[in-house]
Amino acid sequence: MDKAGNIEEVFQQLRRIVHALDTFSRTVEGSFGLTAPQLWALWELGHGDPLSLKDLAARMQLNPSTVVGVVDRLELKKLILRKQDSADRRRVCISLTRAGESLRAKAPHPAQGQLLHGLQAMSASEVREFHRILGKLVKVMEADGLDAQFFFKERD
Repeated sequence: MDKAGNIEEVFQQLRRIVHALDTFSRTVEGSFGLTAPQLWALWELGHGDPLSLKDLAARMQLNPSTVVGVVDRLELKKLILRKQDSADRRRVCISLTRAGESLRAKAPHPAQGQLLHGLQAMSASEVREFHRILGKLVKVMEADGLDAQFFFKERD
């Protein structure tokens, strides 16, 4: 395939990824009343023991300050519970409520989580190359200064 054909295919692949994330986000919000980041947090919290905010943020590849809003909204919806850790009273642990567990069981696996797992399945050299190439695209688009914590805006 020539360069023009490859560029066309790259555009199509990028469109597919963005479309899949957008469609997923709209479907989850319409069907479950959650944003994609809220669903992702529920999935991560449903893997076992309660997590600290820092641990949840690490699993989501986000800054803890970014995850605070997601956790606040989940708590308002009574889907999670924050509780002081009995072993370390300075630490607050987050766990799913029964309603959160029930909703998580009905909801699809989060698309952003699938994307993260796909990247984690790549070799270190593949991730470095992907990072390098995406960095070039971001620079060309003059988007390197944008603060983009989620793929789509987290809404109240």
